[in-house]
Amino acid sequence: MNEKFHSPVVIRRAIDQNSPFPMQTIELPLDQIDIYGGTQARVATNDEAISSYGEAMEEGAQFPPVITYYDGSKYWLADGFHRYLAAQRNAYECISTEVREGSRTDALRHSLGANATNGIYRSNADKRNAAEIALGEWPEMSNSVIAELCKISTDLVRRTRIDMEKQDLLESRTHVTGKDGKQYPAGIEREARGGSQSVETDGTPSGTGGSEGGAGGGGAPGKGSGGGSMGGSSVEIEAEARKMIREGEINHAELDKIFSATAIDYAETALNVLNRMKPDDPKRPDAISRIERWLEKEKAGRA
Repeated sequence: MNEKFHSPVVIRRAIDQNSPFPMQTIELPLDQIDIYGGTQARVATNDEAISSYGEAMEEGAQFPPVITYYDGSKYWLADGFHRYLAAQRNAYECISTEVREGSRTDALRHSLGANATNGIYRSNADKRNAAEIALGEWPEMSNSVIAELCKISTDLVRRTRIDMEKQDLLESRTHVTGKDGKQYPAGIEREARGGSQSVETDGTPSGTGGSEGGAGGGGAPGKGSGGGSMGGSSVEIEAEARKMIREGEINHAELDKIFSATAIDYAETALNVLNRMKPDDPKRPDAISRIERWLEKEKAGRA
């Protein structure tokens, strides 16, 4: 029997100086850990893995501590559900736990992106579930931000958002918040852009790894990934938005909200609108005449 899981609560003073959250590793009683707070990102736990972990624990195997976030009242489990359930199945009283300061939301954020390249392989259903949970919690965040949080492809987040909107599980948004905290037109993420991205489907694995803690696979999106790259720099994002406005993919009124918009953007947007009119459209001659009158007036005013 592995006595490690029966020891009293003892602080080990294992502070990680590189972590954004102060933490300590302790032997924490299982009944003090909340596993029902919605911080599990998987569709379901793997019973075979739980049994295997339990047997290994009985044989003396040393597992990494599970990770919890403590808000002063509850210890929210963020990573290590299979290890926790294995210890519970073995009737252990305690489990080695890395305790970090934080709320249920902090635990959920960690769970969605924990152990992306190791542990129990995460199924595509798990990845989809992570996207649904994140979109439900933070619908105002851009697809790329959600993808980075969940360690999945931006394209999967985009398609999940569209499906949830169709099922009235999410409200359609006109603007989303990028990684930089700024607002951008939601239309910039309505379709995958870039030719070199890895598209992740619900039925075919894409990317690497999985997670015992409910996240993994896919990798964080980088430059050239789909969905508008809201995780990129402000310059890249605004340049992409201006291009889409000029080409008519986003309403031209959005130009007024982009600080870097130039006179060329406005001129090309107007010309592209005019060029999209059919040559035989009866309104076209009037539109051209109006532009000509405006130009003459502007020239006369400058003279």
